Amino acid sequence: MVSTLKLVERQLAMVDIRRRLEERVPQPGRYITYEGIAFGPCLLISRECGSGGSLMAQLAGDRLGWNVFDATIVDEIARSAHVHQRLVQSVDEHVHSNWEQTLRDLFSDDLSDEGYLRHLQEVLMTLGHHGNVVIVGRGAKYLLPSQCAVRVRLVAPLETRAKRVAERQKLPMEVAKSKVREIDKERAAFARKVFQKDIGSALYHDLIINTSKFDEGQASDLVLDAVKQKLGVDSLPKTMAASPLSQKINSSPGAPVDRAI
Repeated sequence: MVSTLKLVERQLAMVDIRRRLEERVPQPGRYITYEGIAFGPCLLISRECGSGGSLMAQLAGDRLGWNVFDATIVDEIARSAHVHQRLVQSVDEHVHSNWEQTLRDLFSDDLSDEGYLRHLQEVLMTLGHHGNVVIVGRGAKYLLPSQCAVRVRLVAPLETRAKRVAERQKLPMEVAKSKVREIDKERAAFARKVFQKDIGSALYHDLIINTSKFDEGQASDLVLDAVKQKLGVDSLPKTMAASPLSQKINSSPGAPVDRAI
C-alpha cells in the first residue's frame, strides 16, 4: 500500500503543476462538460487476458509522461479509506456535487458491495478529472466522457494469449487456457453487472488492436498516434522516453506491471 500511496501523491503533485501551467496555456485534450467539469486527457485500456495490456500501458505511459493506474492499484485505492480520502479530497465540492447523480444512477439494487463500488467509481472519476493518466480496466471507459480519452481494447486469439500466460507464469498450456477463460469471464461479468455493458462492444472503443499481429512497441505506437490524432497530445520520442531524465520524470515507484494479463 505504501507504493500505491506514493503513486497517488505523485499524481497529485503532477495535477498541481498542470493547474499552474493551465493558468497560462490551456492543456491539449482537456474536455469541459456543459456543467463546467473538466476531464482528461486520458488513455483508457481494456484488454483480454494475456493480450499484453499492462505492458503496453506502461510503454505508452512512459512516452506520454503520465502515471499508469492498473486495475490492482485502482482497487487498492478504492478499498483503502486513507488513500481513497487523500485522492478524492483533491476534487472540490462543486465537482463532487455534479457527480452525485451519476454515481447513484450506476447502482442497481442487487449489487452486494455498493460501498466498494462507489469508492471505485469515485477513484476513476477523480483520476479522469485530474487527467494525464493511463487507466487499465475497471470500467473507466463507461464512466468518463469519450471526448476526454482514447479508449483502446487489446485482443488476441485464445491460443496466443494462453501461450503468453503459460510462459510467463510457468503453467501447463491447458491450465493457462482455463485461467485465461476464467479471467475473461470475470471481467465480462463485472462490466455487465456494474455498468450493464458488453465489455467487447466496439461502440465503447476508439481503437481495437490484435496483439498477435503487433508487438508491444508497435501497439504502443498505434495508441500514441491515436492520442495525438484525437486529443492533440504529443508523446516523447522513444529515445527520450528511455533516457535517465525521462525515467526520473515518468517512473511510478512500486507500481506493479502484470505483463501477462
